[in-house]
Amino acid sequence: MTRRLFLRVFGGLVAVFLLVVAFSITQYVRAHPRDPLQQNVASWARENKMGAIVDKLEEWLHNDPPAVAPADSLTLAITPDTDAPTQTSTTVTASPSNSSTTTSVPDIITPLQIRPTVATSSCPIDNTAATVVTSTTTSSSSTTTTSSTTTTTTVPVPETTTSTSTTTIPSKPDDIPSQLLPALPSEGTWQAIMRVRTKPLVYATSIRPLWCFGSVVATMATFDPTRVHTAMFNGTEMPGGKGWKNSSKIRGTALRSLIASFNGGFRFEHQPGGYVTEGKTVRKMREGYATLAISQDGTSTVGVWGDTITKEGSWASLRQNLPPLVHNGKSVYANYPKVDWGNDFGNKVYNFRSAICLRTDGLMMFVAVGKVNIGMLADTLVVLGCKTGMELDINGQWPYFAVYSDFGKATRWGKIIDNRMGDPNRHLNGSTKDFFALFDPDTLPAGAVK
Repeated sequence: MTRRLFLRVFGGLVAVFLLVVAFSITQYVRAHPRDPLQQNVASWARENKMGAIVDKLEEWLHNDPPAVAPADSLTLAITPDTDAPTQTSTTVTASPSNSSTTTSVPDIITPLQIRPTVATSSCPIDNTAATVVTSTTTSSSSTTTTSSTTTTTTVPVPETTTSTSTTTIPSKPDDIPSQLLPALPSEGTWQAIMRVRTKPLVYATSIRPLWCFGSVVATMATFDPTRVHTAMFNGTEMPGGKGWKNSSKIRGTALRSLIASFNGGFRFEHQPGGYVTEGKTVRKMREGYATLAISQDGTSTVGVWGDTITKEGSWASLRQNLPPLVHNGKSVYANYPKVDWGNDFGNKVYNFRSAICLRTDGLMMFVAVGKVNIGMLADTLVVLGCKTGMELDINGQWPYFAVYSDFGKATRWGKIIDNRMGDPNRHLNGSTKDFFALFDPDTLPAGAVK
């Protein structure tokens, strides 16, 4: 074979290969039209055994640490429920309704002051700076600073009480003190974003949680696990398979009772641990791993398998996603140096991440924050008052939490809580990955979900 003929044959084979790849990617994208192109291409590559290439590209694309300069806006994308009381306070003060206190704070402090409430490995507290800030805000907020710090860091709530008692769980979480002053409008102020029969069931807020990386913004949603019915749904790719009662979309009679939904965990090639639901063990549970557990009555919790979550075999669904990031209110991710927290490459990959935690007050909380590495995510959970927390999905628009309009009707519409999230109707139209949904237990028909 001559050199010219060889080059022609080789070029033809490459062209055919590229056409086949382009056709395959096109078919995948057409099957998931509401997902971003980059996300679709990455998922297609992982489905076709090219995950290592995707990991290297993510390392290259996400190796810039977040900026120190504070963000001048938050990421909360949803307006408070129309029946929710409005609050005008833009800083953490003694009383949100005290207009004189609210307007006087900017006159007392200067921009870009810090007021850290919790010492973290990402942002250790400078005692000198903390003293200066405290002294400049004593006249308006010293009382609140003390009570807020106590609430978010030192109030223990036994995990067993979250599934059996409602007396220790507050109807609304305490507002979160801003780590940077002056605070942005409504920063850290919980707003009701989903009501059922006039009663608020989901609250949300946004905050800059890391004072030394002010550009990092987190959006959170909380719910009382004893007042909603939680169920796990199964994506077309994760876990895949057929015959699921809770399939890749929320439909049927359960749709009328839908309150909210949020994303699940990693793809299985990242070795996320156990996956058990609808009487099937898709992946075996792993001792010591963080676990989102759902009981037969729909009550959910987050704990550690074999430690705070027992293995008595009565759970309806169990989802693991690596060891805990936070346990007993402390960051513990560093205890697992060999764990791949999403191809973190030495803790140098900064991206949009999500997590779920059981708070110290007994509420469950979903967190979406970015761009951060795994240590910053763990520190964020500590600052926000988590008792036990686990990482969920990361990258792109996979972090996701939505509430739904027109409760009680057959047609529902999603509303995402963070402007970095994707299609608000993802869990109504079909999801490639597993996810969790919250329902009103009083109107949910028996047997509508597993």
